[in-house]
Amino acid sequence: MRPQLPIIITVVLALAACTPPVREGEGGDTLPLVKQTEQAYRDGDYRAAAEGYARLAGAAAGAERARLQLLAAQSWYLGGEDDMARHQLGQMQGPFTPETAMRRQLLRASLSLIDQPEHSLNLLLTPAASVAQLGAEQGQAMYANFHRLRAEAFSRQGHHLESAREYLKREAYLTDDTARAANGLAIWEALSLLSDRVLQQLSLGPPDPFSGWMDVVRISRSYRQQPEQLAQALAAWRRDYPGHSADAGLIEEVNSRVGSLVKRPSQVALLLPLSGRFSAAGNAVLDGVMAAYYRHAERNATTLRVYDTGANPREVLDHYNQAVSDGAEFVIGPLDKEAVGLLATMPELPVPVLALNHAAAPMSPLMVEFGLPPEEEAVQAAERAWYEGHHRAALVLPQGEWGARVGEAFQNRWEALGGEVVTRIDYDSRENDFGRSLKALLNLDDSEERKRRISRLFEGRVEFSPRRRQDVEFFFVAAFPQQARLLRPQLKFHHAGGLPVYATSHVFSGEVDRAKDRDMDGIAFGAMPWSLDAQTPHQDLRRADKPVLLRHAGPLQRLVAMGVDAYHLTPLLELLMQYPHERFQGETGNLGIDEQRRIQRDLLWARFDSGIPRLQEIPRTPDEMLGQPGAEGAFGAVLE
Repeated sequence: MRPQLPIIITVVLALAACTPPVREGEGGDTLPLVKQTEQAYRDGDYRAAAEGYARLAGAAAGAERARLQLLAAQSWYLGGEDDMARHQLGQMQGPFTPETAMRRQLLRASLSLIDQPEHSLNLLLTPAASVAQLGAEQGQAMYANFHRLRAEAFSRQGHHLESAREYLKREAYLTDDTARAANGLAIWEALSLLSDRVLQQLSLGPPDPFSGWMDVVRISRSYRQQPEQLAQALAAWRRDYPGHSADAGLIEEVNSRVGSLVKRPSQVALLLPLSGRFSAAGNAVLDGVMAAYYRHAERNATTLRVYDTGANPREVLDHYNQAVSDGAEFVIGPLDKEAVGLLATMPELPVPVLALNHAAAPMSPLMVEFGLPPEEEAVQAAERAWYEGHHRAALVLPQGEWGARVGEAFQNRWEALGGEVVTRIDYDSRENDFGRSLKALLNLDDSEERKRRISRLFEGRVEFSPRRRQDVEFFFVAAFPQQARLLRPQLKFHHAGGLPVYATSHVFSGEVDRAKDRDMDGIAFGAMPWSLDAQTPHQDLRRADKPVLLRHAGPLQRLVAMGVDAYHLTPLLELLMQYPHERFQGETGNLGIDEQRRIQRDLLWARFDSGIPRLQEIPRTPDEMLGQPGAEGAFGAVLE
């Protein structure tokens, strides 16, 4: 059974006034058919209703014929027969009344919503009729559905800011208090998917109503575990936005829901490899957890116990059972992939687990996985490049399993978005000169061969400038700092310096080094707030514990940030699982939980400038995105 259609079409035909015109000789049969068709529709027999309306349309003409064809298409749609609904819509011919034109527009957009949300938005650029043409009551209902369809289409594309804007526009056409409350919750949920940085930087402040929504969502999230500070912040917000529609019980409802699901365990066990081959990683995570623990106001209410899982991941079950026996109410770890896989296969876990890696096997119902997989970052790089207007990519990947995984993740997402990979190379990361590979990538060999042919033809010297292939719009580079510092200048040398370069966070060492990183100027990469010293609710922790945390150099800083977030996520997992729109602004990104119970991270974006990674500015208006595909929709997605 398909979900309730977001358009409501009244099908009751008053027999005295609305009996459709009939062709000569069919008058005796039409009235029973009208009754049968109406009854089939009321009974939910949509196939019979669709066939009946189609037959009635055959006996009608002009605008009435179009109206009945639309009702047939509507019935096919409600019965789950989308292809038949499209076919019926394709048979429609004018003239259309304003009502039929508007309903036809909404139904066509509904049919494209799930698989082609961009097409839905194209169908909904402007309403097919005005409220005045439709009549006040009917016009308001249709316009409310128009903006709801646009909001849902934006949401399906990941454009949450624009989705919230559409719901706010919809509010003006709602007259029922229950509908207004549900619409307000939809605005809240859409904005909750954005990071605090986005909400804060895009807010214009009072009295702008949309800014009021952004501010209250950010305030509520920032202080959800601090009731006194939350009350003070909300009181100030109410003074700034008097009479705002978010204040009609919604704030209290959301915060009550959050309060009932946020549960801090009294004893937490850490299962980490503090000895053996993964000891450096385990100790980095441990210091992150401990830093968060000692900076937390309610640390006295929680006891931490640490268990060294050592060099043998197969002993993880023993450590887990020991932790439970010792009174643990929650477990953070293990870190090793094999150990996570073993724990994931347990049919029942007595206490919840936040695993610090991803398991290949199906997870136990009480396990949530939190990892930093490079594939996740490659997917976001593809989305970033697409939203910034590119279509044809060249991939520069290191040979080996890591490069293959990252490249496959990027390419799969890129092609799903509609992009094309026109060329790729797999370079040897042990080399310092990638010239031969890059010349092949850019077809410079062909250009030089043309030079030789022309030189032979004219038997003399020829003025020549090598010409690279012109179908590449940008590069996706998978590399670590040592290779990235070499690749970027070599791309410039081979006449590709003007093309954008996107990368994962691995191009940045985690430590600012202007001298070494100057050659990477122009590379854009996704990064966690921790590595960029960006604003987060817990940024003071980085400064307060800097001497301890900095003993973990380079890439290990990512694991320190992971430990910080793991501790703060502990009381929030039930909330994040039950409400997918909820987010936690962490040090590793803007965090939520997907349907597979995996933590998903939305990264910040930075670009090297004079050897320093600098956060990219957030556009304030859709006009700043002009020139990009689907500019209005891209505005919401490019923020993350």
